[in-house]
Amino acid sequence: MSNFDEYLQHIHDMNLSYLLLAQQLIRQDKYAAGFRLGLSEATTDNIKSLTLPQLMKLSSTNQFICRLRIDDEVLIDNLTKDSRIEALQKIHTGIILSTDLLNSLNKDPATAD
Repeated sequence: MSNFDEYLQHIHDMNLSYLLLAQQLIRQDKYAAGFRLGLSEATTDNIKSLTLPQLMKLSSTNQFICRLRIDDEVLIDNLTKDSRIEALQKIHTGIILSTDLLNSLNKDPATAD
């Protein structure tokens, strides 16, 4: 197996793991899962209803289906610097992720009335 094929297999595995974890979180607490995963209610409902063969089909792509929610290099740099107060840095990261999620939901035309 070539390195490229091995990378593709890892991507497939990560995608399936992500979808299975997402589905499990959604079944436990749909709203908390949506918040943690950065997904809309419609998307969480859709993922929750998928069968294992559907999850496997969705995961078998050559690209990641989950995305890094902090995609700004300055934010990543600031959030990974050494901090004197580690707990505050974790809270700061949570605030940034929450703000990003709220902003993306406000832009979603499906939720606009």
